[in-house]
Amino acid sequence: MIRLSKCFLGTISFIFLVDAPLAQTSPVFVQEGALTMCLPRNGGVIAGRRLTGGSGFDYRLSEEIASRMGLSLDVLWIENDLDEESDPVRETYALLAHRLCDAVPGYPRYESAVGKSEFERASLPRWLGMPQEIDTDTGLLKDSLQGFVDVYPVDVTQGYMRSEIGLVYWDGAVEPDGLNQLGDRHLALQQGTLSGAIATLQVASTDQALLVTMNPGAGFLWEVEKTGTDLAIIDVAAYDAHLKANPFTSLRLAKWRHAVGMDIGIAVLSENSSLRAALDATLNDILFEAILPEIGVAEGMTYAAPASEELTPIFTLDALRVMR
Repeated sequence: MIRLSKCFLGTISFIFLVDAPLAQTSPVFVQEGALTMCLPRNGGVIAGRRLTGGSGFDYRLSEEIASRMGLSLDVLWIENDLDEESDPVRETYALLAHRLCDAVPGYPRYESAVGKSEFERASLPRWLGMPQEIDTDTGLLKDSLQGFVDVYPVDVTQGYMRSEIGLVYWDGAVEPDGLNQLGDRHLALQQGTLSGAIATLQVASTDQALLVTMNPGAGFLWEVEKTGTDLAIIDVAAYDAHLKANPFTSLRLAKWRHAVGMDIGIAVLSENSSLRAALDATLNDILFEAILPEIGVAEGMTYAAPASEELTPIFTLDALRVMR
């Protein structure tokens, strides 16, 4: 999901001290001989932990990259629950700075999400295998919250896929071809997301009463089904995840795509420039061989190729009003 985090908008304990990274002439890895990737533990068609290892598009891509680089793959599974306090950009800065992983796939190629951040410290998310401590109230083990860490500049590789926004409708209904004419159909949107902002800004004033605001997250389309809302605007990958979780759903993904999208790359520490170069070279080969659409099909994800070599500029309200 493309979220309107503080970084994306460009406006808005226990402390680990980590020495500032030094410039490197060759890739530096958390574990020698291994490529350690941070991936969501329950990320739908993007990535997920399984008893046999993992699944999802980014997991399969990580396997392919590690193999081509002559490394084993080690995955740090992070919790990816969506709530008002979570910020994937800040969490990525923290994960990389704290040396929990070498790289983080699924990272937006967005101007305000790279380089020196506007924040000096960021909070780590929970992850599988994180330190634990005894709960003094229950006597049981619980995760030991790690608090805030110093962060360092982050860079992103070339894009390997594109995150797109589409419309969902009910099987048997007229397929929508945009936001211009809703007719009498209600449109569900997720509060605090880019897709939700687009709907709010671009739906005609006469149709604003047809907008239905819902909480963001994996339960969004379940709520759409429960309420029988006519249409929904959503990231395409989120629809794919819902379809995987509920293969009997009567919701369908329309062919229409909004002009606003985001190329997705792999985040690394800026000082580990050699690793970024190695990842870029590997991604070049993978993109040239055009194997990613096949991985998408195998993992149930609607794949879209990256569209630009440039970072996406910061979104403004004026730009969102006119981009269609």
